[in-house]
Amino acid sequence: MRAIVAAVVVVSLAGSAGCSSIGKNLKTSFPDRVDRPATDAPGQFVLTGGALNPNGACQSPLFDPRDQTRATLVRSDRGTGDYRVPDGKYGVGPGELLRVDCTTGRAVGVVRGPQ
Repeated sequence: MRAIVAAVVVVSLAGSAGCSSIGKNLKTSFPDRVDRPATDAPGQFVLTGGALNPNGACQSPLFDPRDQTRATLVRSDRGTGDYRVPDGKYGVGPGELLRVDCTTGRAVGVVRGPQ
């Protein structure tokens, strides 16, 4: 009986440790800091067909209404989304993403991409 209880405790602790490390990895994968402002971004990104975002949720894809540049959601957290755009667009380089405020559709800045 003690062996069974000990095994359950070990499995429970191992499971808890796994969950805490997952939470830490998720937090570090969404950087809080914007590296620099975006350049030449539109006043507001739009959804397919030029529609504005009706609910503030991070949706994909978004489009630049000026030239239809496509932005694809990579990750999101607390109302902001990090989007993959063509290298060089909006000042985004290789390994970087464009952060967009999902409520307003406005570019926030350039952030590092997932490692």
